[in-house]
Amino acid sequence: MSTNWDLLVENHFGNKKGDTLKVLSEAIREVMAEIPVKDDILLTEELQTFSMSIPIPRLTPSEAWGDPSSQSRQEVDRVFASVTRKGGDMKSRIAHVATFLDPAQAVKKAPGGKVNTILNMMQIIEALQAALNDFNESSAGFVFEGFMAALTGGRQEADRVGGTLPIEDFITADNENVSLKLLSPNTPIHGSFTNLIDYLFIRGQTGVPTIKYLIALKDSEDNAVAKLQFWDFLISRDNFVELMEKTGNGALFGSIAAELSQHISRYQDSNEWKAQMKNILTQTNGYNQKQGMFFKNVSPEGEFFIDAEAGADPAKKQKQYQSKLKMGRKVSMVDAAEAAGYESFQTGMPLSDWLQDQNWQNHPDLPKSLTSTARRELLGQIEAAWDKGSEEAGKEQGEQEETITESYFGAFHEDEKRWRIIDEQTLNEAAPKGSTAGGKQFHIAGGKMLSIKSIAGTKTYGELDMSQSNIDQLAKIYIQKLGDDLMELLDNTKNFSENIGRYFSADDRSEAAMANRTARDQGKEIVTSLEEREKEEEI
Repeated sequence: MSTNWDLLVENHFGNKKGDTLKVLSEAIREVMAEIPVKDDILLTEELQTFSMSIPIPRLTPSEAWGDPSSQSRQEVDRVFASVTRKGGDMKSRIAHVATFLDPAQAVKKAPGGKVNTILNMMQIIEALQAALNDFNESSAGFVFEGFMAALTGGRQEADRVGGTLPIEDFITADNENVSLKLLSPNTPIHGSFTNLIDYLFIRGQTGVPTIKYLIALKDSEDNAVAKLQFWDFLISRDNFVELMEKTGNGALFGSIAAELSQHISRYQDSNEWKAQMKNILTQTNGYNQKQGMFFKNVSPEGEFFIDAEAGADPAKKQKQYQSKLKMGRKVSMVDAAEAAGYESFQTGMPLSDWLQDQNWQNHPDLPKSLTSTARRELLGQIEAAWDKGSEEAGKEQGEQEETITESYFGAFHEDEKRWRIIDEQTLNEAAPKGSTAGGKQFHIAGGKMLSIKSIAGTKTYGELDMSQSNIDQLAKIYIQKLGDDLMELLDNTKNFSENIGRYFSADDRSEAAMANRTARDQGKEIVTSLEEREKEEEI
């Protein structure tokens, strides 16, 4: 829709010349969002937003915001520029948002101050509210990561590394790797002990020396996140063992914490060091030898190699896809057998004849051997389904005795009619109930963040107050700061946009004509207002 604005403006205000049309066109682009609001992602009625008081567009956050190359990210970068262009690290950018949410700071801003900064910041706050409250729990984390990546001018990390998900959630514009945790105040910080070791000592063959944990503690009000409290701390090669022991995770090391700490102090990018590290890790309780990179990607001699299974092998994936197609054909045959068994109650067709009609002996997805386990398992499923269909038909006609069909290959034991369910073993990162070994995850209680300050450099960023009372108060302040003339401009611009859309979409052309006339009047008002506001003051 945005690409048609210049044409629409020319059509409606063709008599206006010079810079006025250009100013109008740019104002519409800046003030009215080019990103449509999705009906299924509207903010809850209980959560107050700036756009409920001030006619600003809403941004719809998504995980795509974490990808600098995505269209969504490129579209919102203009809005986030009000924060990112100021430079600074992650803490200073969050602090800038916090300042905007502070009524005491808002009152100090100059009346009629820099309009685009105020409006953009309002959109950012609303996008943050949406990221925290408009998605289910599993999706909210990913969306929040995308939001933070955009806020810090960075990128979200989601691709697998060495066959496992990355420990870092996003990387800032300053190339700082961040693991983001959105938690309730009483929820401990947790993560994979194995992945953390791999990250610090082997990722990229040489490892990554530090990882920053950004903790966002949420306070809820009327079932919506109303406040966020930010903390961070660093886990590094140097403090790794001490921090784990200080936070009650010593059981993950077993009895070799001292030996591991000494070996880490002698860290070097050599095959010999990796081989010794691999040997030490075999003695820990927490490092997973099936999934860890020291066992999947390091030879006994310490040489790093790429695990072929960890990569995206197109041929392998295609083979897996085809195997699922074969499974689907088998399932369809079992379903067909049940339907045929139902019909057999009336027709008297035996299962053997039906199997012959299906060319069972030459089934393309089964081994040719008539005694193979795969054939026997499928045949057992077919027989059971046939019996089920026939029995259902008998019940419908009041038959009491069970219909029995004769097996084409002879009778089978009941166990041979069942599918063999093969459970694929996965990495169980949780500690067994009652275990003292600590499982495969580390846990850091929130109360420990102060006690580890000397070890991990704990910092607090303060609080973002998005509560209804605070937003109500801020909306009144910013309405006053923007001024009546600008509020009227925003309202006219919004209505102008809606009437342009109504002109082209309305089935009733009389309604469309009315929208046309109204848009012309609103456009004239917008032009007049813009001409009166040629220069904005700095905040």
